[in-house]
Amino acid sequence: MRKNQLEFTYMRGIAIIFIVLGHSIYNSGEGFPVLLENLLRGGTALFVFISGYFFHRIFYKDFDYGKFMKNKVQNVLYPFLFVSIVGLFCLSLRWVFMEHQSLEQVLLSIFYTVRNGYILYPHWYIPFIMAVFLFSPVFLWFIRCSQQMRWTLFVLSCVVAILLHRPIGNVNFIHSVVYYLPFYLIGILYSQDEHIVTRYGSILSALAGIFLVVSLVEQSYIVQHVGNYHKAPFEYNGIDWQFIQKLSLCVLVLNFCDWLSRLSRVPWLIETAEMSFAIFFIHPLFDMLFNTTATIFRYRFPPDSWVTSVLFSFGIFLFLMVSSMMTARLIKKRLGNRSRLFIGW
Repeated sequence: MRKNQLEFTYMRGIAIIFIVLGHSIYNSGEGFPVLLENLLRGGTALFVFISGYFFHRIFYKDFDYGKFMKNKVQNVLYPFLFVSIVGLFCLSLRWVFMEHQSLEQVLLSIFYTVRNGYILYPHWYIPFIMAVFLFSPVFLWFIRCSQQMRWTLFVLSCVVAILLHRPIGNVNFIHSVVYYLPFYLIGILYSQDEHIVTRYGSILSALAGIFLVVSLVEQSYIVQHVGNYHKAPFEYNGIDWQFIQKLSLCVLVLNFCDWLSRLSRVPWLIETAEMSFAIFFIHPLFDMLFNTTATIFRYRFPPDSWVTSVLFSFGIFLFLMVSSMMTARLIKKRLGNRSRLFIGW
């Protein structure tokens, strides 16, 4: 089995682009196209899919739980803690110098922020994915189940996620584990049952395309819901169309990346993929810088049309991506291999 498959390298690069694009949307609900926003939001699902795939493809055969968790602590948890400390320091400066909070108020703000389990909003993903890694023995059991049992459990997990939705504020990481479980499982299934995926690839692609279009239209124009679905775990609030759309997107993006990998090598996408985790960790800091600057100058871009909203959002995206990549390269140059402990790359 190939361990370094180019199509998944490409998919990792596209995944981080989706995530940063989703965090760059300006004039949400006031000018930015709803259908495009719903497509761009929730790109984290692609990362979860990739993680599940490589859990089976790379780690399953000679799985060592202690070694596996040690690796994840060093390469995932340590960078999360380092960047979180930097983020908390920047937030504290904002609370003191811009919001003029007293020491008592700042300490209270720090407490409420840390209590969420993350400092910078996109980093809710780290407590969640670390929990997934902790539950690895469950996924080992899943892999050893019969084929019929595996696919049955996957379908049941999809039904649960569609009704469950994501947690409010992404704070409840166990809730997130249950919601994102199908993406991890389908990643495992794509690796373990590769012969089935290959045999029915055209049918799966056609169904994914249909479900993607239907869910996008349903969410954007019939239900008229913008972005991800969030709610308390035991409340009913309809179907999570975003889940259906992102599950379909995983299939379609992988198919596109497989086609692209057969066509040619794309150096810039490979480089983006290699530093994808660093971009993930760093880009919220530049998002904070952008928002703080806009607040200082009291700047508000006029939501006069979808064209200007899209162009301004794309400008934000370029700022976040380029700044994050330049910072990652600088840190990598200064620290060498030690940079992995600080930025995940």
